[in-house]
Amino acid sequence: MRVKVEFSSLEDVHEFTSIVQTVKEDVRLIGKDEHGNDWSLSAKSFFCSLIIAAKLQKQREHTAHEVNWNTIYCECDKDIYSLIQKFVL
Repeated sequence: MRVKVEFSSLEDVHEFTSIVQTVKEDVRLIGKDEHGNDWSLSAKSFFCSLIIAAKLQKQREHTAHEVNWNTIYCECDKDIYSLIQKFVL
């Protein structure tokens, strides 16, 4: 399963992370950076949540390591749509 997701607040990030931590299978957030290079982080990771939360708190333009936050996908071998549908675009 691969779906595009969006987080609008710090609460969204916290809630999403808490939900996917209940899934036995690996859950990844994937996307591309400003150079078009692929990146992938564990969606269950508290560190990943902090990265996303920091981006929501600070709006930085054209930084050296800027990520295109409009193209975040959640990927899992199991269909978890019903768990994360609130965040699916």
